[in-house]
Amino acid sequence: MRVRATLTAVLAAAALAAVACGESNIASSSTASAVPGFLVVEAQNSMLLVGLDRVGVALFSSDRKAVNGATGVTLTIDGPGAAVPEQRPLEYIGPEYGSIPVYLGTARFPAAGRYRYVIDATLPGGVHATGQANVDVTTKSPSLPVGFQVPAARQHILGEPGVTLAQLDSGVPKPDDWHTATIADGLAQHRPMVLYFGQPGFCQTQTCGPTVQVLEKLCAQYCDKLLFEHIEVNFPAGPTGKAPENPVFTAFGFQSEPWVYFVNAQGVVADRFEGPVTIGELRSAADGTLAGHVPAVDVATG
Repeated sequence: MRVRATLTAVLAAAALAAVACGESNIASSSTASAVPGFLVVEAQNSMLLVGLDRVGVALFSSDRKAVNGATGVTLTIDGPGAAVPEQRPLEYIGPEYGSIPVYLGTARFPAAGRYRYVIDATLPGGVHATGQANVDVTTKSPSLPVGFQVPAARQHILGEPGVTLAQLDSGVPKPDDWHTATIADGLAQHRPMVLYFGQPGFCQTQTCGPTVQVLEKLCAQYCDKLLFEHIEVNFPAGPTGKAPENPVFTAFGFQSEPWVYFVNAQGVVADRFEGPVTIGELRSAADGTLAGHVPAVDVATG
């Protein structure tokens, strides 16, 4: 089985390993004292492309406590082709994303290669802090890119003999069920789709559950216009390494989770999001998809 990139490694460490995905009970996994002014920075993207791309980071103190509510958070990029480091603002999304200390924004990568993030922030209490992380940027996406046709995949769904909801969904079952149609069904019906790939009950990054919660808010507004489907990493749903990998997940080329894909009525990927995302971003992508735009949203304008 392929080894997937583990985002927010701090979130998955020690004491956090016992916390179910989607819960916001983020605690310290160390008894060491925090070093004032030092941030542990965890990149939230396993895949970044040359050009302007969405970026995210999770911030922690040196003793592995979540840094929520930091202000004036900026990202400076240094790497190949970055002759003049560019500083960009990052937005804290914790209140709408399970209180996970995630900050989102955009960054421009002139060329492929390894880049260094330098994060500056003002912590609650007024202390200035800084931290760094390395990320890799490529010219080609390993997962299905925007503008490409999605495969006519037939994941297992409810109604098949012997298939249960517990096999299809490791999280809390949704009121508006997302397990009654396949991707192939949506394509045949020319229905625009929202595809969620992740395992809320066994997530390695602690971000699958909060992403589901944001998607449920989107569904409340768009389920009559978009076909929502949830595809687990494994089938039957189970821990990575202990349950068989879902071939539909594999068909999209993912190396991490969670992912959200917007597919238009012609079966073309209109937009996609890896990891943390806001309801505002998803609404914009939904509107752009329904309007027939590819990409659904211009990253430069949001």
